[in-house]
Amino acid sequence: MIVGLIILFTGLIPLVVGSYADVYGRRRVYIFVMFIFTLSSILCAMAENIWVLMAMRTLQSFGSSGVQCICGGIANDIFIPTEREEAYSRFFLGYHFGEIIGSIIGGLLTEYLGWHSIFWFLSIYGSILLFLIICFIPETLYIPDSSTTTIIIKQFNPLLPFKLLYYPNITLTILYNTSIWIIIYVLDIMIPFSFTNIYNLSPLYIGLIFLARKIGSIIGNSFGAHYSDYLINKYEKKKGKEESYPELRLKSIWIGAILAIISFFIFGWILEKRVYIIWPLVIIFIGEFGILFLETTTITYLTNPYHEELNTSILAIGEAITALISTIVIILTIPIENKFGIGWLFTALASLALLSNILIILVYFKGRKWRENQNINKDL
Repeated sequence: MIVGLIILFTGLIPLVVGSYADVYGRRRVYIFVMFIFTLSSILCAMAENIWVLMAMRTLQSFGSSGVQCICGGIANDIFIPTEREEAYSRFFLGYHFGEIIGSIIGGLLTEYLGWHSIFWFLSIYGSILLFLIICFIPETLYIPDSSTTTIIIKQFNPLLPFKLLYYPNITLTILYNTSIWIIIYVLDIMIPFSFTNIYNLSPLYIGLIFLARKIGSIIGNSFGAHYSDYLINKYEKKKGKEESYPELRLKSIWIGAILAIISFFIFGWILEKRVYIIWPLVIIFIGEFGILFLETTTITYLTNPYHEELNTSILAIGEAITALISTIVIILTIPIENKFGIGWLFTALASLALLSNILIILVYFKGRKWRENQNINKDL
């Protein structure tokens, strides 16, 4: 239940944060959400019962999800479209490197000092980051004079990103990403639960299991970004830059999609059969490699064709839709696993991801035409 609430708020908060930042700038929002993260971490560390912990963890998700959303917007502000693939790759690299270090530190702290120590560590870490943001991060959103340039988003409206779902290329790509992210969220629950029960692992070793995941994520993220850029550059050399279009990037996702789907079809059954622990680790590594291989490309595709002032709103509505659907799946995960087994659970999730490829195929073949008929300036 706690995980479900955190995922829900993690997805919904960027609707407010992203919409505000698209109008009034990134810096003030960045400072505010980092302050919320630090304060809630302190309160989590001081929590003495489950209800206080649930409330403060939910508040903490406000801060952490806001930071992710703003970082994505900053990346779009300071890089031109042809550089954003690599920029997102570096952004996700930092994100997943943090998860690698976090899984190790979290396991060690829990093992030797108890779970409260995790939040004291995050409190200190958040305070340092807050200081660095205040001192060194400038405003990156350029808001021109209204007398000379039309600004797409004219006022703060947290519901405005929902209008973006009117555009099929955006909606279908978000739903495709959601089918993949559901697997990641379920893994976040099932790895501690299943590996503790099946292999009798301590918190420290559970942290090392997450290490295998995130190494796969980092490598997949890097390879995916470079392969996508390679396909774009190859096409532009052959046809010319004027003939290039954003949907070309989607040609690169099939390697990641195949690896991810096959891996998670297998993953549930090898846990069901309680095979030697090295094999589920290998499968997790390959699966995460595949997911991040394709995700960097789809995120870049969602934001590249549109004005910078829309980028955080696009990212925000993507996170919101993913969170709403994933929360329902998370709540049902343990009951489904108890009734049908972990093998059938991951078979169902991998099947959903397989079917969702129909959506991205539609975007690849129809997306260019859809975009040419769009007038976001007028609609928003």
